Amino acid sequence: MAVQATIVTEGGLTATNAYLRISDLTVKKIIDPTGPNHNRWQLTYGVKCYLNASARNSAPASQLYAPSVDRFKVISDAEPSDPLNSAYANLKTRSGQLSNISDLV
Repeated sequence: MAVQATIVTEGGLTATNAYLRISDLTVKKIIDPTGPNHNRWQLTYGVKCYLNASARNSAPASQLYAPSVDRFKVISDAEPSDPLNSAYANLKTRSGQLSNISDLV
């Protein structure tokens, strides 16, 4: 699973149809004593960016650094049933950091 999108790298260069993969993700239960249900879930994930799928598969992989899509945190009331799919679904909603977002299989 991966996403293709247009990103802006650290140096200000635009990478059209960049290949994005969730690199790591963590789900943890957090206690919110002031909240209505007191329990919330935090999903944190990192994103690795490459010029395209071929660049990701090359040895060594040539990774792009795009600080605007480096790491995301999502807080929810329900535990995600499929954290990886939840992370990709959230990544596709990041229109402020990404554009021309599409799924890759």
